[in-house]
Amino acid sequence: MKSIYILILTLFTAHASLHAQSKENEIPFQLLPSGHLLVKASVEGIEGNFIFDTGAGITVFVKQFSDKLKALKKEDGGYTGFRATGERLDIDLYQVKDFNLGPIHKDWQEVSSIEANFGGLDGIIALKFLENTAFTIDYEKKVIRLETAGSIREIKKSAQILPVQLEQSRDKSLTLFSYFKVNDTLKLQFSLDSGAGKDVYRINAKYMEALGIDKSDTAHVKTITKKSEVDENFVSHIYLAQVKKLACNNTASIGIENFRAQFLEGLIYDGIIWINWLGSKITFNLDEKELLIQR
Repeated sequence: MKSIYILILTLFTAHASLHAQSKENEIPFQLLPSGHLLVKASVEGIEGNFIFDTGAGITVFVKQFSDKLKALKKEDGGYTGFRATGERLDIDLYQVKDFNLGPIHKDWQEVSSIEANFGGLDGIIALKFLENTAFTIDYEKKVIRLETAGSIREIKKSAQILPVQLEQSRDKSLTLFSYFKVNDTLKLQFSLDSGAGKDVYRINAKYMEALGIDKSDTAHVKTITKKSEVDENFVSHIYLAQVKKLACNNTASIGIENFRAQFLEGLIYDGIIWINWLGSKITFNLDEKELLIQR
């Protein structure tokens, strides 16, 4: 996930908008300049600021927030996962009580807790929290709207359908993917990540040669390094270069041209992309393994 230290600068202005009156089936969010979705949630009545992140896999609390929870129960077992950068995370798992996100209430919910600096945030709420609920991220009204079977039927009348593939890990982690064409040549499976950050199109560096990009061409390729927010000893190597075209594999009308991509060494996927560019309203209909895109 893109570095979010700058988010602390926006938390004060976000407070009022997130408490604005909303419908019973809506969760208001603040769309931050970084492209992240900031939501309010409460656990045991303790309110916190969280990023809603479809690429996170598991809901994560920072230790400072977890320490406030009196009913926090540590599980005997743990979970080993990998960030998309390849960074290994061996995490403890916990059960938390009375978890509320808008109209959604969980008596008990499994989460992880880590010591990390998320720029004043209390954690990340993963897609798995909403896996049994169809919902729409409405970037125009800045709400996450819970859908019904009837509203899904109405949305399908005008929306474009993007097939997705779900990755479930031990019933603890959930992420989703879809196929895209890059430069009309490579068909790659990208993670759809609302937490990637604004204008993030991240592709595995092993595809650079196939796309005609020479990492040693310093006139057209910029090389940067980035430390992890979790473990500063873990450093990613990234090559920035222009890409001509990216389009949904089955819906060529959803695409982007002439953009800067990040080619990352050690990426565990073909690629990761932010989702805001897909459309103004994105409906997650996971039961049917599809996103419904309204542009």
